[in-house]
Amino acid sequence: MTVTLYKRQRQIVDFLSQFIQKNGFSPTLSEIAEAIGVSSLATVHEHLQALMKKNIIKKYEGAVRGIELIDKTVSANLTSIELPILGFIAAGRPIQPYTDPNATFKVSPSLLSGKKRSYVL
Repeated sequence: MTVTLYKRQRQIVDFLSQFIQKNGFSPTLSEIAEAIGVSSLATVHEHLQALMKKNIIKKYEGAVRGIELIDKTVSANLTSIELPILGFIAAGRPIQPYTDPNATFKVSPSLLSGKKRSYVL
């Protein structure tokens, strides 16, 4: 049975996977909040609780960096990450702005730093 992840939950899982893969340990709540663009640690905590209930992550109480991805099917599906398309770069004559707000483009996680929000032009 597949698990439904909401947008923020998917962002958190993507960030966790990239961060753990790059650094070998999990991020703190502050690092997660900064990566997904929220200021409240309580919001991050609520999303992590929801991910724990869905058996996607395991959180070790009392550990600052105690988050582990346990659902390997979700982390295996992270071979590419969908980024929003914000527009085109004109290489010649001017072009019309991109108007589809839901358009995305898949890129490799290795192209992202994981520290800032990313998009495609």
